[in-house]
Amino acid sequence: MAAVALAALVFTVDDSMAQQTNQDFFRLLTFEVGNSGPRLGTTRGNGEQDIVDVHNAVLYLIKAGASEVNGLAPIPVDMRSLIEAGDASVNAVKTVHETITRLRTSGNFTDPGGATRVFHPPASVSYFPPVPNPSKILAAAGAYQRPNPDGSPGNYDNVEFGSFFFKPPSGLTGHNTKINLAGLLTRGVYEPEFAAIIGKRARFVRAEDALDYVIGYTNFNDVSSRDLPQGQHGSQGSNISKGLDTFGPAGPYITLKEDVPNPGNLELVAMVNGVRHQWPHNNGNTKFLTFTLQESISYLSERMTLEPGDYVVTGVPSPSMAFEVGQTVEISIGNLGTLRNTVVSEPHPGWTPIKPAPGSVPPSDQ
Repeated sequence: MAAVALAALVFTVDDSMAQQTNQDFFRLLTFEVGNSGPRLGTTRGNGEQDIVDVHNAVLYLIKAGASEVNGLAPIPVDMRSLIEAGDASVNAVKTVHETITRLRTSGNFTDPGGATRVFHPPASVSYFPPVPNPSKILAAAGAYQRPNPDGSPGNYDNVEFGSFFFKPPSGLTGHNTKINLAGLLTRGVYEPEFAAIIGKRARFVRAEDALDYVIGYTNFNDVSSRDLPQGQHGSQGSNISKGLDTFGPAGPYITLKEDVPNPGNLELVAMVNGVRHQWPHNNGNTKFLTFTLQESISYLSERMTLEPGDYVVTGVPSPSMAFEVGQTVEISIGNLGTLRNTVVSEPHPGWTPIKPAPGSVPPSDQ
């Protein structure tokens, strides 16, 4: 993965001026340095502050005799396990971050460097998706209303239920990585979407209780193809066209739910090569979701068990935005930071795309 510095995010949120200006939000992330493999990390702000290697920080604090680490809940090695461990372990991570940061600020800290380095400049790391290994990703289709002339939410096709599909976890990729068309298609679209990360097992959850089952939120790019050769059977749906490797950028961080007091009023900002997309229906805000996040979690939990670390992705205002090879796509939603990816088309060496069978016809519905 290319290691590129994060740019500071400029965003607008209707809820409060504090959200517009505060650059000190606590973040959880998954990263690596060189070939270290995924590491559990923390930071604050929008890419201007160093990243803390959580487990190296714990080792340092233990050796330094820091009282703050006495009696802390266990901190698992990876993000999904941390989420499964619950609030006590997440709070332990926050304590470690705050303690090691205070120690550094006081001047009583010397970073050991090497494999036990604690602080990493953002430009020196590679980003994984915040949860690299969820059990599932559920994404919404046709999710946004068009507002009424007075700006109030309207109706969307008078639908009775939300429409969801699966994106494979294998398609996940992180911030500052490549969206690879792999020589299989020539054009695609990117879809800026607000995503919740499930915090504990959820089954038959009422909408009014749904946020109790969320740990936090992240940006998600529901990348989709528009000219990928594929089968035509109705049961296939969008699973193949949306399921290619790298077609699920997520991140850069998990922002904890307490720092996003109103997930139902977040602006979605999409940019290509620095040019901001203008939503033609002026509905680029989660307040125009046909079904609220809470309603979607309740609906999904009625049909299947949602597991810690699962992504519930809430859909995109229409229309989606086209991209081309060589472009850089950025997504910023509320105070969640900026997710940035570049578009390439790098075929597998020596691979020739499979051609349709001569004289083939769409299969009948069986």
